[in-house]
Formats: sequence, C-alpha cells, structure tokens
Amino acid sequence: MQGDEEKRLGIPVGMMNDRDKINRSGSEHGFISFLVSPLIFGAVGCFPVMHPLALQMTTNMTEWRNYWVQQSSPNPEDVKKRDDDIKKIQDRVEELRDRKGSLQTIRTAKTLNLNM
Repeated sequence: MQGDEEKRLGIPVGMMNDRDKINRSGSEHGFISFLVSPLIFGAVGCFPVMHPLALQMTTNMTEWRNYWVQQSSPNPEDVKKRDDDIKKIQDRVEELRDRKGSLQTIRTAKTLNLNM
C-alpha cells in the first residue's frame, strides 16, 4: 500500500515497498534473519520461557524457504546459502534451549537446598 501511494505521488518507491519488484518469500528470509532473530534471541536469553517463540521462528524460516524455492526456482548455490543461514539460526535456538534446561536445573537445586 505504501509503495502504491509512493508511485501515485511520483516519489521514489522504497526498496521493500514495490509489489511489482519484491519477492516476498525471499524478503521474509532477510527480515527474519536480520531483524526478528536478534530480537527473539535477546528476549529468550532474558526470558527462557519464551523459547517456543524461537522454535516457531525457525519453522517460519523453513516454510518461507520452501515457498521461495517453489515460487522462484533459485539456483542450488542460493538454496544452500539460505539453508546454511537457517541452520545457524536453528543451532542458536538449540543453544538457548540447552541454556533454558540448565537454568531450570539450577532453580530446582536451589529450591531443594532451601527446603533442607
């Protein structure tokens, strides 16, 4: 809508706002990689109970990747690059899960010590 209005006004259309030029499934990958994932990683680092959001993020990335492959028929090198990006984010999500488990173990141990 913003891009349509920019076209109507005859002003330059923002890079991500031109519906005639943007590949939405492709742009979602960048949006999640560069904006959403750092936010989610920070939130889950502070609030481990939010870990399911990180898992959902990786699922979304995979679904957008599959849609992009189906829609765009990219070359194998581009697909591998996306897959590598997704793998890095999945690995980070697993690290956060392991951290969440460690924190729960520490809390349980502290609770047991307090009750003695």
